[in-house]
Amino acid sequence: QIQNAAYSLIPENERGSMHKKIGYLIMEHSPDDKIEDLLFLVSDQLNRGSMGIEEARKRTALAMLNLRAGKKAMSEATFLRSASYFEAGIGALYDSHWEEYYDLSLELHSLLAETQYCNGCFEIVGKIATIVLNNAKSLEDKLPIHINLIKSLGARNRHQKAIEIGITVMRELGIQWPSPSPDKLRIMADFVKTKLRFEVMTIDDFLAIEEMEERNKLAAMKLLIIMTYYTFLTKQEYAPIVLTQMLQLTLQHGICDESCTALADASFLLLQLKDVDGSKHLAELALLLLEKLQANKYLPRVYSSIYAGVFCWYNHLKQSEKWLWQGYQEGLLIGDIEFAFVNAIASLQNRFLYGAQLTLLEKDIELCRKRMVENGQAPHIAICSALQHAVSKLVYFTRDPLSKTDNIIHEKEASELSLARNNFMLYASACIHFCIVEYIFGNYDSAANKTQERWIMEKEYSRTAKYYGSTDFYDCLICVAMARKSKKEKWVTLAESARSKVKQFAKFGKSNCDHKCLLLQAEILDVEGNVEDASSCYDAAIDAAEKSGFVNEQAIASERAGDFYLRHGDTRSSHYYDKARDLYHQWGALAKADHLYKSTPS
Repeated sequence: QIQNAAYSLIPENERGSMHKKIGYLIMEHSPDDKIEDLLFLVSDQLNRGSMGIEEARKRTALAMLNLRAGKKAMSEATFLRSASYFEAGIGALYDSHWEEYYDLSLELHSLLAETQYCNGCFEIVGKIATIVLNNAKSLEDKLPIHINLIKSLGARNRHQKAIEIGITVMRELGIQWPSPSPDKLRIMADFVKTKLRFEVMTIDDFLAIEEMEERNKLAAMKLLIIMTYYTFLTKQEYAPIVLTQMLQLTLQHGICDESCTALADASFLLLQLKDVDGSKHLAELALLLLEKLQANKYLPRVYSSIYAGVFCWYNHLKQSEKWLWQGYQEGLLIGDIEFAFVNAIASLQNRFLYGAQLTLLEKDIELCRKRMVENGQAPHIAICSALQHAVSKLVYFTRDPLSKTDNIIHEKEASELSLARNNFMLYASACIHFCIVEYIFGNYDSAANKTQERWIMEKEYSRTAKYYGSTDFYDCLICVAMARKSKKEKWVTLAESARSKVKQFAKFGKSNCDHKCLLLQAEILDVEGNVEDASSCYDAAIDAAEKSGFVNEQAIASERAGDFYLRHGDTRSSHYYDKARDLYHQWGALAKADHLYKSTPS
């Protein structure tokens, strides 16, 4: 307060001059090896006195000082602060700066666009892009702006526009893009042929590949990795084209940092082709290359494709948590905001699927959702919100038509499902979370209707949201429930089909799927009238779920066993219902535990 009072005594028209003098005095009397420590202080003082700096040489020096300060702030992941320095640097230059100080102007504008993307200020990114594209002298100079413009469009769910710009720039770089696109079989054949060249390499041969040097090819790789994610989301027929281009550039012109991402994304795509061994091999190459090149700027992207991909086919979902969370934290630190949240969502979804404590999960979801809102990450907000609704219903839902809480959850859920329809992967994720909860609460018609909607949409896409067997598991349970209710044979056939898919996942991930297979076997045996075998399978499923640590699915198996014994007039049903209620409580699904208490005989 004393400091503020003293400052207020200085006439306003003299304050700028005072700050300027302080800034120059600090610079004059600071040793060269200490000036970096005082960079923010000096820059702040001179910026506050910049109106009094008229000499062109000194204003240029101030712009360069702000460039240094902005870079330092970026290295500390303080992107709002770094943006303010880059803006001040641009403001310090005279109108003719693009002609006289081209390199300085280009760097200040390009870095300002990058930091404003990190800050979620996408409209500003667009305005900066227009300035740079009108003044930049070469395609190479325009590339960073193109990349940040594409990312800012993607963050606002404008994936189609982002892909179109990417293809245009690719052609300018001299990289061929097929027009019109070949048929799907040809596209996939080219992709598989290219990935096979990596599969036949030994590790030593792979690591001996020389590094890429041609600047146009390096620029193309940077652009292609940005496009890959958006093609996965909305233009899936383009994804193998993009990945084939990246893999071929790596084979023909050498490895680069972006090759890590190409291999990791190719690993992810191979899972859609059921080539799990090939996926695992490319994932191993991606991680080896990431370490060899120390390409930490791509760690979030590589981790999201591998630790939310093939890793979870072979390992318990819980084991992916630390890697995905590392990807999230590293992404925030280096400014890869988009893939920071891809990792975060994958971690949160895995925790939901393996039965992590819901009240703790709810807090982490809300924390991530708030950060997504702050950073303007629209696609991630939609997925996170769908997961949040699922958790909220399990914890708080009362099933009272007059409940304000229930009505708010219903309205938000319906609204966001509707908004997600234009993006298949978002809609599929939202549908799956919705159907899991509807099934758990016994709303089988609602769950079946939404599942069938998702199936229709899936026919148009090569990539589907399988969640390591969980999607097919709940699809099968829903079909069995509908078979019991409707007595229609079609539901039994659909259940068998879904069950066979879960069995495929179980070949690789026993800890995630063994208990699932046992419960599905019990359910189908019961529908077929094989009472004795069904009884033992329910117990085996409960024990296996406990062993694997899936408390949520142990609760479901216990409830299904209770239903089974109740249908057959066996008093053992009360034991299984009590067990299920305890397990739902343990999971944190308090609303479901209460629902089970009210809907089953004591």
